[in-house]
Amino acid sequence: MARENQADKRNFVRFLISIPLKYAKIGIDKFVSACTHDISAEGIGLITAEELPVNTLLNLCLNIPDNGEEIPLEAEVIWSQEINSNQYRNGLRLKNSRLKPIPLVLRTINSRL
Repeated sequence: MARENQADKRNFVRFLISIPLKYAKIGIDKFVSACTHDISAEGIGLITAEELPVNTLLNLCLNIPDNGEEIPLEAEVIWSQEINSNQYRNGLRLKNSRLKPIPLVLRTINSRL
């Protein structure tokens, strides 16, 4: 399915914001640093240095810049696309979570002022 069609099917608004996080494939304890591209209540756009296969399950740890709070999440890779050499944009669906993106976005923006 083309990504343009996915945007039409979203139930929640996505906010373009770069927030640092760490991720690891479930069952593997090695966490890798990355950044969000965007977030919503049920999904995250993730920029990585490696391609993540579709259906891969991930443990995430979102690092909130204003106070260092870490928010643990689980997600599934829905799509992955190379955007530059050794840089990938990935679409993740959050599992068992209703992320509250507006407070996270405001806290992230406030920490950068």
